[in-house]
Amino acid sequence: MRRRSVVAASISVFGALHAVLTAIPGIWRSWMIVVEPLEGMVLGPYAGFMAALVGSVAGRVVRPRTGLYALFGISEPVGALTAGLAFKGRWKIILTVYAAMLSAYFIHPLGRRLPAWCLWDVYLATVSIPLVRVFYRRMVSDRLNPKTLLPAVALTSFIGVEADTLTRILLFVPCNLYKLMGVPEEALPYIWMAGAIQTPIESAVSVLVSTTVGIPTLIALLRGRVLEWPLT
Repeated sequence: MRRRSVVAASISVFGALHAVLTAIPGIWRSWMIVVEPLEGMVLGPYAGFMAALVGSVAGRVVRPRTGLYALFGISEPVGALTAGLAFKGRWKIILTVYAAMLSAYFIHPLGRRLPAWCLWDVYLATVSIPLVRVFYRRMVSDRLNPKTLLPAVALTSFIGVEADTLTRILLFVPCNLYKLMGVPEEALPYIWMAGAIQTPIESAVSVLVSTTVGIPTLIALLRGRVLEWPLT
């Protein structure tokens, strides 16, 4: 019973923080990118998913998105879920999900016509996924050492945020949201080229915050015996 109450309270706290950051415009989307990976790392894949889902919905109530843009909010809990899986060393599951979404993208005729190089950051995240198992083993053996946590937290954050990006790509092209949103196909190459610069910057910001704020937070939670992470 106590564990359930801790999980529920943690989801509420992180969900509220996520909602506030979702409501604040960021570089191109919102500042939720700085808390999304931490939800997965602290709460684990399942509670992290729920916190991000609650925060994503609540944040869009506070600052509504026009039209179908609200649907892209599902990418945020996917990012938190992926970060949680990475922080538990579940690299095979993550690799399978990445491969499935990339396959769906390139199977779509438009995915084969758009400039492939624009997804360079997604490719980098994909090939980095097997490293999760290496950093996970080191982290488990010495969880209070910042030097041990640094590569695990940085990689987890990067893979989680890029899973968010890949989910939005999946919705936009293979799920044909671009048609429902009235975006002409001739505009997509320019959108993709802009994203090749914008998305990696967002990922870099997320990794920077996760390492500078997340590592002290993780250590403090353990030393203070507040909770054992990942929680689920």
